[in-house]
Amino acid sequence: MKVRAAVAEDAEALVRLHQEARRTYYGDLDVPDDTARLCEAYTISIQATDRLVLCVDAEDGRPAGFLSLGPPARLVGLYVDPAHWARGIGGALHDAGVAAWHAAGVTEGLLEVWDGNARAKAFYLRRGWRPDGERRDGPLGRDFVDLRLTIQG
Repeated sequence: MKVRAAVAEDAEALVRLHQEARRTYYGDLDVPDDTARLCEAYTISIQATDRLVLCVDAEDGRPAGFLSLGPPARLVGLYVDPAHWARGIGGALHDAGVAAWHAAGVTEGLLEVWDGNARAKAFYLRRGWRPDGERRDGPLGRDFVDLRLTIQG
């Protein structure tokens, strides 16, 4: 499985993938159309020197999953197309992101996960992330919780 850096031409595909994954874990929650905002955000992230966006492509050459890292050592998002779940894409992206942090001298990573997304929480906990006690209000009566990862040398 090849992990590659995202390019500007990937932005629209990343938006679609993000939205499809979000629909899967939020279910019927009414989320406003944020296509334009996400497209701008991913375009900026892909081009920024202080961020890293990585992709894994499906057989058809389009991204099947992506990871976005932002400063100062935040895993901003890891999304895999639900049609490609359980194929190791998320793990490959996660490992590549942690390796990039390690190479940059980062010793601790931070992410926020919705407490209602049991699949994502389990994914991160299996990889050594731990809750740090911080949380904020989220949809459907479930909070967003912060997780931290100590990056080993």
